[in-house]
This record gives sequence, C-alpha cells and structure tokens, in this order.
Amino acid sequence: MAINVNDVEESAQGFEKKLFTGYAPVQIVAVNPNEKGLASLFNTDIEKIKNPEYDKTEGKIRLDFWYKNHPSCDTELLGKFSLWVNNETVVGKNSGKTQYIDNFTRTAWAVDLATLSADQQSKDPSYRLDSKSIREAKTGEEDVYELLKAYANARPKEKPFVLDSWTSIAKGNVAELRDFFDAFNSKGSGVKAPLTIREGKFQSVFTKGIVHLNSAITDYVKKKFTGEYGCKDFYGDSFLLKEFVDDGNVFTDETDYSPSSPSSSSSSSTGGLF
Repeated sequence: MAINVNDVEESAQGFEKKLFTGYAPVQIVAVNPNEKGLASLFNTDIEKIKNPEYDKTEGKIRLDFWYKNHPSCDTELLGKFSLWVNNETVVGKNSGKTQYIDNFTRTAWAVDLATLSADQQSKDPSYRLDSKSIREAKTGEEDVYELLKAYANARPKEKPFVLDSWTSIAKGNVAELRDFFDAFNSKGSGVKAPLTIREGKFQSVFTKGIVHLNSAITDYVKKKFTGEYGCKDFYGDSFLLKEFVDDGNVFTDETDYSPSSPSSSSSSSTGGLF
C-alpha cells in the first residue's frame, strides 16, 4: 500500500507556549539580561533576539526577573515578571503622605519626619522604624525588598537587610541583584510564584503573592488575591500548579509543594545582602 503524499496529515508547525496557574517553585536565573543572555535563556541564536529596552517606561526602569522551575519541580517553566523602579520619593496620591523605610525594610507613612517620629512613639518598640536609618522610600523599593526577603527567607530584626546602592539599581545597574540571586541559588533557594493568566493568553505572576520556597500558602497570603488591590488576572480555581487551556485545566501537577523544614537564610552582612 503506497502512501499518498497529498493525503498525509501534517503536524502543526511552530512552538506553542504552555500557560499555567497556581503556585510554582521557581528560581530567578536572570535580571535584565542583554541580547546574549536572552539568547542563552531561549537556547537560540542572538540574531533572533530583539534588543531589550529597560528604560522606556515613563521615567522608570523596568526590572525583568526571569525564572525557571526550581530543581524540585518537574514541570518545565520559563518566564518573567517585572517591577518598576526609579529614585523618586513615594508619595500617596490621595493622602499626600510620604512613605519612609529603614535598613530593616520596615515602612511607614507620614506627612513629614516630625509627624513620623511622633507616630512611632505610640507603637510597640519592635514595630518602630530604626531612627538611625529612616529615609524616604523610592519608587519600587518596597516591592524589590519584599521579593528579596521572600527569596532569602529573611525576617530582618537585628541585622540590616539593605542593598549597597539603590541609586545604581534605579539607574539600571542590576549587578548587585544578579549576585544576590546567584548566591542564594547556589544554596538551593527559590520562591513559590503564583502564576496567573492575563487577557486569556499571557503568562503573568501576581508578585504580591510570592512566598519563600518552604512557606505555606496561608489564609493571610490568599487574602492578598482579593479586594480592591488584589489580583486582577485569572489565577484558577485553586493554588495547585495547573496547565491552563481555553476549555479547562487539563493538567495538574499533583506534587505536594507544602513546606518542609524551613530554614532561615537571612543575611548577616551590614554592607549588602550577602
């Protein structure tokens, strides 16, 4: 029986990217990579990569954090999420209050330093900002520190947790961030990233829901997804890692990514994060 070349059912051409919802164990493997770095991530020729522009976002620098699945996760993942930063002081649009931050990443809002000082006196000493390191918080600074703390499983109380130069990062120099993730990746660290679907076709990450690799998805974490400032993208009917398709979720990673024995990786350095 001969095979008729005109009747052969051909396979579909091209690459179809899989989309997922749920919490995924990941490692951040690149921050603002150049063309060569992106070509390496995608295992393709550099000529096929468009030159990334990280400074074209209305006066802010875009920080792209590229992630892959953590070695503990068998589901192959490659994607990114972004944070936007600059060196401008954060001021509430409605309140007009300034955000302040200290070297332990504690934050507070006040109309000025004098008012902040008075407000701090009424707080429990363990929740007060460090008077020696209080400064005006800059755009994106709190978001970046929340990510770094989750990655390092850090809860700074007595030892400062502060980058060497926020000004450099706000200008696009991300060498310190790259070194940070390289150092913690070498220890097997990572985070659980809540994967979401934007506009029904784009992979996204709800960054406010990121937790350490060994952390449980508590009710406190789940509440971040709801309300006025919650997740605006589709995040599925559970927090299990699932493949997303238009007609339903056809794949579920049944691996239990519940916390094992948590270990603290908080920094002991006062002149940087590692």
